[in-house]
Amino acid sequence: MSNRAVAPNMPSPVSLGVNMTNFVPNFINLGVTNYFGIGGGSNAPALFGRNQFQYADDVDIVRGRHHMSFGVDFMALQMEIVNISNANGSWTFNGSLSNSGLADFLLGRPSALTVGNPGETGIREKYWGVYAQDDFQLTKKLNVHLGVRWEPSLPQHDIFGRGSHFDLASFIAGQKTSVYDNAPAGLLFHGDPGIPIAYANGSYNDFAPRIGLAWDPSGTGKESIRASYGIFFDLPESYTNGEFANSAPWGSNISLVAPIGGFANPFLNFPGGNPFPTPIPPTKNVAFAQAGAYINLPLDLHHMYFQQWNLNLQRQLGGNWLAAAAFLGNKATHLRTSLQANPAVYIPGKSTVANTNDRRLLTLLNPVQGAYYSSITQMDDGVNTNYSSLRLSIQHRFANHFTLLSVYTYSHGLADSETIANRLTGIYRQNPYDRNAEYGPCDVDLRHNLVNSFVYESPKFSNRPMNWALGNWKVSFQLTAHSGFVFNTTSGVDNSLTGVGQDRPNVVGNPYVRDTNSLVWLNASAFVANAPGTYGNLGFNALVGPGSFTMDSALSRMFPIHEAHRLELRFEFFNTLNHTNFSNAISNFKSSTFGLIQAASDPRILQFALKYNF
Repeated sequence: MSNRAVAPNMPSPVSLGVNMTNFVPNFINLGVTNYFGIGGGSNAPALFGRNQFQYADDVDIVRGRHHMSFGVDFMALQMEIVNISNANGSWTFNGSLSNSGLADFLLGRPSALTVGNPGETGIREKYWGVYAQDDFQLTKKLNVHLGVRWEPSLPQHDIFGRGSHFDLASFIAGQKTSVYDNAPAGLLFHGDPGIPIAYANGSYNDFAPRIGLAWDPSGTGKESIRASYGIFFDLPESYTNGEFANSAPWGSNISLVAPIGGFANPFLNFPGGNPFPTPIPPTKNVAFAQAGAYINLPLDLHHMYFQQWNLNLQRQLGGNWLAAAAFLGNKATHLRTSLQANPAVYIPGKSTVANTNDRRLLTLLNPVQGAYYSSITQMDDGVNTNYSSLRLSIQHRFANHFTLLSVYTYSHGLADSETIANRLTGIYRQNPYDRNAEYGPCDVDLRHNLVNSFVYESPKFSNRPMNWALGNWKVSFQLTAHSGFVFNTTSGVDNSLTGVGQDRPNVVGNPYVRDTNSLVWLNASAFVANAPGTYGNLGFNALVGPGSFTMDSALSRMFPIHEAHRLELRFEFFNTLNHTNFSNAISNFKSSTFGLIQAASDPRILQFALKYNF
């Protein structure tokens, strides 16, 4: 159980004079792009409770050359949440109205406001896994591993059926739900034909085979060749569908773009005025406010899985050295991202940030029914990623008072969209109609990575005073060097005027300066803002930051006192050489510090420890 609270002297929008409803008296969530933030959604008062029941059993049978394994794993999870979230309003001042986030704030002109009831949810999820595997010795030199695992896809759901499903065909046809009298066309709920309580259908036809080979070509035990291939399913985070709690008619979140009344009176000219609070639980005739924000799942939700394959070669060199080379690859399929399913349509000469909701796709298709929708965050379960790497290593097992391990990895990971981290919130794709435009390096793509570790232990001397002073000391070093991490660059404002907010700028020259003395990493003049109604040509995660070089070291010694009593002395030096490892440059093109390095990793840190063991 986690109970999150805020400072009792924190203001709320109402205490600052805003004409709206606040559900708690001491919380505000307000962000001024490139300047500061107050509160923050992840700091809202909230209560989280999570329980999990698990049963697992495995059986192993050995018959001759066969080692057979069978097992079952069952889990039942539940999560109870009450979250203020957007109940006091989530305010954004991004500079789209006056060209400066700070100026927008001082003028009281928010670029966006999301507001609703407190979010409440009771998530339930079940998992089944059943497997069978046979490891058998085909010959004295060759072992084979065969197995299969059954993992059905059982989507999580809310115990009260919170959530909804938007269907474009139903919207166009004017079809409405039978569950709530006042819901807009196209919005369907559990209880309507074909709408499951999870708002996504599961699947029981999910089998994951795997095979592995281990071969000793010479039969001497000094070399081995191993290869394997397998399919592996994955479970989503248990809070993936948590945003269902914020949709109407429960949370009833609405999204206002550049509200006419500004910060002081956000519901000025809003149809019906301030709609909050709405009744919880909702009645059959509950009112649905205009500009509602919703999330949407595919009804035929695919099970996430990835295929993995590898080839490993190992060879013993002499008595204590081992050299290895390994190739590893994998491909993930049906990972999940989110896109804007109700983007604003750019109309030349008539499009502004302020009229975003009036230009949204559904409003243009049906002005009356479309007015009930603002943002629809649509899950896209068609994301693919691929990864390949070559790993070379040399190892000296502990002998002659030392051990050493050196590993170099060359790798490359690509994805055709940013994936959902833990819940379906936010929009990741700048162009909702083009997933391929997002194809680029993964967030953790690291092309070159070298790790070396070395441990030396001084010998035990026959001379007792010398052994007390110099014997059995351990000296260790770890050296890590890698190329830079990729990062994404955004325009900072909604120049495409689609209401998505993930625009990237255009690149018109060499983007790099890479001067760590002046801390200028990017050439700002090589970028220009994307023109109104267009998307930039810069790819996702297309830029690479500074590399890193770090050496950590330690000196330690264990002093025996008496039988089980020992005294341990340890000196540790992190970033021993005090080498500066710079962070990625500022990536928001709207920022005055765009392209500049503003942070670095820790400097040298020394740590001393003295521990008595008994």
